[in-house]
Amino acid sequence: MTAIEVVLSHERGRWRARGAGIDVAHEALREIDACMLRVLAREPGMDRAHVRFDLDALPVWLRQYQAHYCNYVLRARSAEASP
Repeated sequence: MTAIEVVLSHERGRWRARGAGIDVAHEALREIDACMLRVLAREPGMDRAHVRFDLDALPVWLRQYQAHYCNYVLRARSAEASP
């Protein structure tokens, strides 16, 4: 199984995740994971994405909270089910 790296940024009022075959955008941050999971499900062998925040691209109003944001690993369901 393969792990890919995805960079999460904010452009024109939308969150955008890009990298290694993924390029999705949505207004709601919580919906980005669902969008990425749909792409991962279509790509055989891709079981997880290492998501990195582009701190320079965060909206100015969020920068005060940036210490609370962290990078994370998004795992596809098939990867979660395996031992």
